[in-house]
Amino acid sequence: MAMPTTIDGRAAIQSSLVRAWGLEGYARIQRTVREIDVSSDADFQRLYNRFYRVRRNPEWQASYYAIMEREKSSSSAAFGDVLREMHGLTGSVEASFTSKMIATLYPDRPIWDSLVLAKLGLRLRGATAQAKLENAVEVYGQIVSWYETYLATEDAEKNIKLFDELLPDYAWLTPVKKADFLLWSER
Repeated sequence: MAMPTTIDGRAAIQSSLVRAWGLEGYARIQRTVREIDVSSDADFQRLYNRFYRVRRNPEWQASYYAIMEREKSSSSAAFGDVLREMHGLTGSVEASFTSKMIATLYPDRPIWDSLVLAKLGLRLRGATAQAKLENAVEVYGQIVSWYETYLATEDAEKNIKLFDELLPDYAWLTPVKKADFLLWSER
């Protein structure tokens, strides 16, 4: 048996990043979300639930995926409107999952995530559901503003270029999504 004399370090790093970030699953979500009825496609829902760690009951999921299916026909889903509708249906202020839905349909939109909030020094506030809803819309606006500001920096340009060099098969991702993956990796 011949022993290998070289290691393809670039391929190993690429493969590790693809696995660690779940890029193949994300790519499948993006390829299929507009092609199928997400409110009834169990395969899509399993993939989405696994990628975004959705651990909610079937009634919650039915509401969520019905809204997502409807929002596919919208030219631009408004975070606050979807958040309020989810609250009305589920009784919860689902800022993170609302942002994930919107970012799936509109990949140039950022995700509300605990890691992102911590990195940006933000948090949800409010003693009542109404106060939390209003604050969530404000906080999401701050997240959007941060991405707009960051993506105009040399640091962002350098990091996006590096992302594309290391992961050329995923260069099609939006700059926002690339920044999301980079932020998530700082766990």
